[in-house]
Amino acid sequence: MEDTGVGYNDEEDKDANGGNDGHGGNDPVVDEEARTTSRTTTSNNNKASANKTSELILPNDHVRQFVSFLHKRIDESLTHSSGGNFEQGRDGERRGTNPVYEIGNLYEKSFPVISERYFKNANWPKKEAVLEFLEKEREEEGKTLTGEETDDEIFLALYEELYFRHVYSRSASPSIEERVESWKAYCRLFDCVLKRSKTSGLVLPNVWLWDMVDEFIYQFQSFCQFRGKLQAKSEEEIERLKELKDDGDVWQKEKVETYLEALQNKKKEEAEEREKEVESDEKAKRSNIVDTLGYFAIVGLARVQCLSGEYELSLKTFDAMPDVLHGGGGSLHARIPGCHVSVNYHVGFAYFMLNRYKDAAKLFNRGISHVERLQMNLRRREAGGGGGKSTGAHSPGGRIELLRKKSEQMLSLLSIAVSMSCGSGSTSSGGVMRSLDDHTRSILREKYGDKMAKMNNGEVDVFADLFAFACPKFIATNEIIQSTGSGEYAADPSLSYNQEAYKKQLAVFMEEVQQRAPLPKLKSYLRLYTTIPVQKLAQMMEVTEDELKKNLEVMQEKSSNVIEYRREYCKSLLDGVEVSKLNASSGGAAAHWNTFDALDIALDEDGKTIKVFDHYTQSQQPQEKEQTSFSTPSSASMASAPTKDAEIFTRHIHRLSKLMKELK
Repeated sequence: MEDTGVGYNDEEDKDANGGNDGHGGNDPVVDEEARTTSRTTTSNNNKASANKTSELILPNDHVRQFVSFLHKRIDESLTHSSGGNFEQGRDGERRGTNPVYEIGNLYEKSFPVISERYFKNANWPKKEAVLEFLEKEREEEGKTLTGEETDDEIFLALYEELYFRHVYSRSASPSIEERVESWKAYCRLFDCVLKRSKTSGLVLPNVWLWDMVDEFIYQFQSFCQFRGKLQAKSEEEIERLKELKDDGDVWQKEKVETYLEALQNKKKEEAEEREKEVESDEKAKRSNIVDTLGYFAIVGLARVQCLSGEYELSLKTFDAMPDVLHGGGGSLHARIPGCHVSVNYHVGFAYFMLNRYKDAAKLFNRGISHVERLQMNLRRREAGGGGGKSTGAHSPGGRIELLRKKSEQMLSLLSIAVSMSCGSGSTSSGGVMRSLDDHTRSILREKYGDKMAKMNNGEVDVFADLFAFACPKFIATNEIIQSTGSGEYAADPSLSYNQEAYKKQLAVFMEEVQQRAPLPKLKSYLRLYTTIPVQKLAQMMEVTEDELKKNLEVMQEKSSNVIEYRREYCKSLLDGVEVSKLNASSGGAAAHWNTFDALDIALDEDGKTIKVFDHYTQSQQPQEKEQTSFSTPSSASMASAPTKDAEIFTRHIHRLSKLMKELK
């Protein structure tokens, strides 16, 4: 569950795990029994004897049925060669016999409903109680483990993953020991996966595998937030946190990254083995766990790097997913809503912090549109009687509600990106707005129109407020801890390492804001003139002439260094091309409309008059454009590049048209 709260808060909201379309009305455990009549008949024959011993172990029939069914389906998937693919197993005729479909049904339907009904204010039974129940059940059925059968290690590791996810969803702040135990549970689970012999043949729903990685990152982030805020903690808690930090193992960034990298490497090894492998029974029995977890581990690792402020490294990590920007609906992450939104948010935020606002806007737009479609589908299903309104953190409605919060964050960042792109040459605010879907543009103007107007007027406090709401909860790395106060952890309990992590990223962002804040207003004045005295423009801007010249230099710099990802030119997400060069080489009407909002300016020889050039005019005279800059060109070049009256008139009409649309 990824964070969705304010960047400098500690632990409030949790982001979605990215589920499939489940249904919430009827009791899923009863539905499972109805579809597997033969199995439940056997279970009912042993029910009387089972209740006598098991009632003391597990609290009620539904919990016992859930544990028993899940254990048997996982055991079947491990010991039978026909696991199949989860999506393929959802077709009608195979539902009753495919253990993969039944595992998905238990995970997506039964677990959320039972959690909501019986464990709203309590934890699920612990692993030891479940193991005792399974042993009693085997005794009553007269079964013993044979050499060909698997033990319960992988099942118990999966059950623990569910157990601690419910602990975190139920409690606002789990105890230190619960956090330690959840770390150990994930280590056991990933160790089973990396051994691979423990999961050979096991096929799990893709959504569950995504949830594992998502929850792993969320719990790591939660621990960092918990460790970073020492106020109101007892001396015993602080001492315990010191011990854990010195231990260098429990929820440490390096250890988290090690596991995620190990999963990726295991995925690569399996891919190489598949290439060498001939058709065989072993190939038919291959598990999807290593391959799919390795894929999602890429997202998890890139998220950790993004939370640490390592934005370039995060984009390089995402390069391992070739379908990030252009995979379409067929890519794996696009089929898991939570994963798809997480990818769009974190890739977009990395671009955002690297000042590549057009690229960031594309990702935010895609994420917002995806969540809107999910909400429409959910409302349509509920209105059509598809199971009623679903509730609870693990239900489809609960998941989409959490995704909606992430969508609001992307919308806030998008409003900043549009405002920050003003004055940035060919990717100015008009160009960014035109790249958005009509529905996204409409929502943006409706919800953030006033704030965008304030940002365009240079009100920097609005930027800071929106950033605080929309940024992720940055983690306090060991480097931040060592650079805060005396450098010794918990030496000053009044310090908040979370605040220090947030302030560090805020400072980077606000430095860019301070440079760009005057540009929209400055550019709006320059659009109205072909020549204007420096003194007059400084008075209009209410700044000194020296400050105005600095702002003009910044505008020219931001306009000439605009980098954008283009698939045909870039091999890495971090790569980019200068848009101004692309527009110049394209020529024609397309170049005109792509660069319509872009301006070049030049200062005359005496430094008292500013000459404004239209990009379209200069595209017709490329040899003169090279001389057009803010570095005082010669009088001959200024005289040889006049702006035609008709083109000035056209530009003002276009500007007026845009203003009229914004007022609607």
